Amino acid sequence: MDWSKTKSIFIIVFLVLDIFLLTIFMNKIRESNPDTLGQTTIEETLKAANIKYPPKLSKEPVKDAIISASTKKISEKDLEKLKDQEVNAVNDNTINSTLKEPVPISENFSPDELKDFLKKHILNGEQYSFWKYSKEEQTIVYFQMFKDRKIFNNANGKLTFILNTDREIVSYKQTLLDNLKESTGKKQLVTPFDALRFLVENNEIDNGSEIVGVPSLGYSTFGPIDDYQVLAPTWHFVVEKDDQKEDVFINAVEAQIVEITNPEKET
Repeated sequence: MDWSKTKSIFIIVFLVLDIFLLTIFMNKIRESNPDTLGQTTIEETLKAANIKYPPKLSKEPVKDAIISASTKKISEKDLEKLKDQEVNAVNDNTINSTLKEPVPISENFSPDELKDFLKKHILNGEQYSFWKYSKEEQTIVYFQMFKDRKIFNNANGKLTFILNTDREIVSYKQTLLDNLKESTGKKQLVTPFDALRFLVENNEIDNGSEIVGVPSLGYSTFGPIDDYQVLAPTWHFVVEKDDQKEDVFINAVEAQIVEITNPEKET
């Protein structure tokens, strides 16, 4: 008997056995890990509820800052900058304006159509980002931004264009947040995947729904709506079911549902 060959065979056999036992051991650890178990459970729950979501929905931790802002007081000097319109301030923080010449928009409206108009005719127009066009209400709504992120439906940071029946912009209403600043120190945010988990566990998403696109990060009011307010990072989900889309918002700091009403109908 060749002892050298026999020894080599035994070594290989024991090595394979060790790898097999190690694999079993690691699987046991993974199965007993609450985080992994929770992740598996939510994915199984989503599948069972037929809730579709982007495969690359981030689970990576991210940090961001809470911001503060004050309501901008509209001055006579601000109003003097606005050309080709008849402007009046309802109060010291709201502009109501009627255009001297209506601005037509196309039937299939694109926000690009109003880029130049925002720059030339709207106070700090570059700070606003398109939100929604409602043919029924004849309005086009823009939200103010901070560092390329929308401030969701804040009464003090919104621009609403009013259209006539000929699909022309005839007037607008504007409010503006001022002195936007980040707080010192950044907070750990809820990941988009954990935000989805929270929504599902709290029955905020119906079975058979689909998360359309990757959730976007913006801001919503965290403190009192007054001359001074605090705004928290907020995830915005678009949920679709039966061809109906709904905007769902969740505070990314405290993992709480944010009740943000649709922009009100302007008259």
